[in-house]
Amino acid sequence: MSEEKLDMLIELNEKIVMQNDEIIDLLKQLNGSDKKTSYEEEVELPQKEEETVVKDVSEHFSATELGEGEVLFVANSQDNQIDIYRLSVKESDELKVSPPQIENEIRNNFDDINYEITLDNLTGSSITSQFKTPLLVAIESLNNESAIPSDVCILDDEVFVNLPDILRVAIESGAKTIYSSIKNSMAVLQAPPMIMDYLNFYKNNDDLLKRLF
Repeated sequence: MSEEKLDMLIELNEKIVMQNDEIIDLLKQLNGSDKKTSYEEEVELPQKEEETVVKDVSEHFSATELGEGEVLFVANSQDNQIDIYRLSVKESDELKVSPPQIENEIRNNFDDINYEITLDNLTGSSITSQFKTPLLVAIESLNNESAIPSDVCILDDEVFVNLPDILRVAIESGAKTIYSSIKNSMAVLQAPPMIMDYLNFYKNNDDLLKRLF
């Protein structure tokens, strides 16, 4: 898909979301109902301007200070949970990976990579394979000596079948800006317009790096 068509898709998605919300509001007025839409009931996304209290979820994004070479992201873990991760990259003469379970995947997806890479699960004990785009961002952060703001969440460049839950965890944990692949754009067509206050779609990894640096 060409870059021009991708831009048109993003713009179209935003218009559709706004139109859907206006239609829903009108139907509510006609029916005299304040009932939430099914999407709102399912996802329960918090409004930015309101303070939201979430059980058993710390605001990792707003409370964690990141240094150069560090990134926070949300991903599906191997134990079927959604967890918040911190990925750290440091200079090294050879590749050093912790935990060692992700080393083969790093070697298979990255050529001639010599860094000390640490993946920490901040909310659980499992690992994830959805870390490749966050790793690229962390490496670029280190090389550019530019820290990523702690309230930024980087989602991997893939389709998330449970995107509403991923977004809910990120927002409830203090993320103010969430970068997601354009591949997920269709999943938010029925989302409340306020979700676009958080979401930024990137076309590919190069596009994401240009936006961040």
